Amino acid sequence: MIFSTPAFLFLFLPPVLLVSLLLKREAQNAFLLLASLAFYASGEGWLVLLLLGSALFNHACARLIERSRGLRRRAALATGLAVNLGSLAVGKYSGFILANLGLAAGARGHQPLGISFFTFMAVAYLVEVHRGAVPAERRFLRTALFIAFFPTVLAGPINRYSRLREQLAGRRATWPGRAEGVRRFILGLAKKVLLADTLGRAADAVFAVPGAGLTAPLAWLGVAAYTLQIYLDFSGYSDMAIGLGRMFGFTFMENFAYPYAARSIKEFWDRWHISLSSWLRDFVFLPLAYAVSRRLSGDRWLGVRADAWCYYPAMLLTMLLCGLWHGAAWTFVAWGLWHGAFLMLERLALRRLLRRLWPALQRAYALLVVGFGWVLFRAADFSQAAAFWRALLGLGTGDGRAFHPGLYAGAPVIAAMAVGALASLPLFPALRAAWEGTCARLGGAARFWLQAGRQALALAFLASLLLASVLAMAAATFNPFIYFRF
Repeated sequence: MIFSTPAFLFLFLPPVLLVSLLLKREAQNAFLLLASLAFYASGEGWLVLLLLGSALFNHACARLIERSRGLRRRAALATGLAVNLGSLAVGKYSGFILANLGLAAGARGHQPLGISFFTFMAVAYLVEVHRGAVPAERRFLRTALFIAFFPTVLAGPINRYSRLREQLAGRRATWPGRAEGVRRFILGLAKKVLLADTLGRAADAVFAVPGAGLTAPLAWLGVAAYTLQIYLDFSGYSDMAIGLGRMFGFTFMENFAYPYAARSIKEFWDRWHISLSSWLRDFVFLPLAYAVSRRLSGDRWLGVRADAWCYYPAMLLTMLLCGLWHGAAWTFVAWGLWHGAFLMLERLALRRLLRRLWPALQRAYALLVVGFGWVLFRAADFSQAAAFWRALLGLGTGDGRAFHPGLYAGAPVIAAMAVGALASLPLFPALRAAWEGTCARLGGAARFWLQAGRQALALAFLASLLLASVLAMAAATFNPFIYFRF
């Protein structure tokens, strides 16, 4: 079951919301856990036992880490990390590993949905307990709800226990908060169903074109459609998850901050999939960099500055793991290394050059690097990625007749690209700030009527988006979330 289906919107969500309103805190936690397990089992069947087992194991492991000291404490953490990451490796990478060892060419198992997300949440929880940042949770019910809560179990955001601990124990859902949650959910649903799915059909069609048929306009159309699709799809899911959390009284971390407005690749990763990038920074990059730095006695080693030895290898390895986290294929590894290489180049030399450029050129640079990277991310293999890169650079071999861009970019696609481009830039927050500034300068009566009119228009707009999204869901056959396979 996914959020953008009539089954979720009309059969699952309303009764869960209604019952949760009638229950007190611990009873509500128990009910939400049961609802979350049912939600997961509806798509994964018996694999819900893996999710429940993860919650049980990590609850017991965190308690053991907290009670232990010295070597035993480190051993408990190491065991917890080994079990979690081992489960992730078996569930997600076993076929990839066997295929690369020549033991099972093309082997593919069933990857449990969301395993990358709830595993990273569990790992962060154990590390936070080991560091003494939070106490181990005493009640299994709260640990299980933290790991298995249905808004985030499939595709994040990757929440930290330290952020949700107090909310699990004593949150208070308010009607304004629930209203904001509904608004956020509807906007995310519209992003996904009306924009991302429309662009996804175009992107899939272009990426299905044989490499010999690609022309520059067609390749750029495919990359532009996919660039917008993956942002609108994933940020739309995050909006829906955050909105659902607000409906039940939870406040999740933001996962996107207009990444396509970034002026560098570093800034892009500060804005893109924030819960993952901050996880990788805190639990991979910084520990790796510290492990190197504490072994260097001086400012330079072998003629190279010590901070370079700390930063660059750690950054490259972190981004390699980032790519591998997204998928069990060498193209994902290359995508991670692509971003890692530009992060290193910016720190070495490009940062000074970028500062001298006009902001529009800075954003163009970042978008080009990200767009060329998405080719690796989307391509089935390196030969397809290379064919797309050649076409993007004007070196394609297509004649433009058999595969004309106009065949793939009808009016719905063009409209979705235009609206999606506007939605991916921070225009609406700027308009909202300007509106609030205008209202603040007006008198009481004028301000009241303007705000009332705005609220009425906003309500009508949201109702229209919801209706259009439901109609699109009923008619569409294309509906998968991209990040579910990661």
